[in-house]
Amino acid sequence: MAISLSKIDPLKFYNVDEVSVILNVSSQTVRRHLRTKMMMGKKIGRRWHIQGKEIKKFIES
Repeated sequence: MAISLSKIDPLKFYNVDEVSVILNVSSQTVRRHLRTKMMMGKKIGRRWHIQGKEIKKFIES
């Protein structure tokens, strides 16, 4: 079940698994969006971190 936009904190950083729950897609899909720059995030080490405002921007587009 997808989470509403109002529950996404724009300043918090989310990991791939949390974003996949928010968007109701697989974690592979989230990683593909990050690799193709459809969604912006930061890779620190081997992990992606996506800020809440980027998730909102992705949903609204």
